[in-house]
Amino acid sequence: MRSRRLGALLCVAVLGVLLAIGLAVVAAAGPLAGAGYAVVSSGLVCVAAVRGRSVLAPPDGPTAPPGRTCTCCTTSQLDPVRVV
Repeated sequence: MRSRRLGALLCVAVLGVLLAIGLAVVAAAGPLAGAGYAVVSSGLVCVAAVRGRSVLAPPDGPTAPPGRTCTCCTTSQLDPVRVV
């Protein structure tokens, strides 16, 4: 299971870095360049959010019946084992 807390911390860290870079761009090149940077970085963050949600979404394929670990075989993990 993926940790949502870790993902949230990563998002906060990335947004902090983007904010720091944006402030440096505004200080060095002016508010117009800062606005352009804000538009581009916001677009990239939106694209990353959409891709992240699609990665975290459950798969659309067939689900395994209860007690099964996969859909590729007919046995379950609880079946008795025969030693030959």
